[in-house]
Amino acid sequence: EECWFPKATDRTYLEKIINTHGQHPKFGKPNYKAPSDFSIIHYAGKVDYSTDQWLMKNMDPLNDNVVALLQASNDQFTREIWKDAEIVGLAVTDQNDVTLNLKSTIKKGMFRTVGQLYKEQLTKLMFTLRNTNPNFVRCIIPNHEKK
Repeated sequence: EECWFPKATDRTYLEKIINTHGQHPKFGKPNYKAPSDFSIIHYAGKVDYSTDQWLMKNMDPLNDNVVALLQASNDQFTREIWKDAEIVGLAVTDQNDVTLNLKSTIKKGMFRTVGQLYKEQLTKLMFTLRNTNPNFVRCIIPNHEKK
């Protein structure tokens, strides 16, 4: 949730982690690491984490398949939690039927990540390629002088 606060930083995120879990026996702060690091003692041993760029890395919206899976869960509680979640991805119903109204596929107020922009551009390109008949031209008289 820290990703959605406008003034949130990696440092404020780390402070919240320390305030919430600082007294837990499985939580630790490495002595020799950067001030943005923390540790969690897992079953296999101590694992160090760094909060550098943590918020930026976690800003991508959930994958469409994950949301659809949670909405179709056999568990009633899970279905109830996810019933109002919008699927952020593109609506593709058929190979030839691609919805190009991309702005409507993004939840209001949600930014478009690099991954989302790439997906939109790739969908537009594939739509163009499917609706194009390529023509090839062979040069009969080559231009060796490149003029």
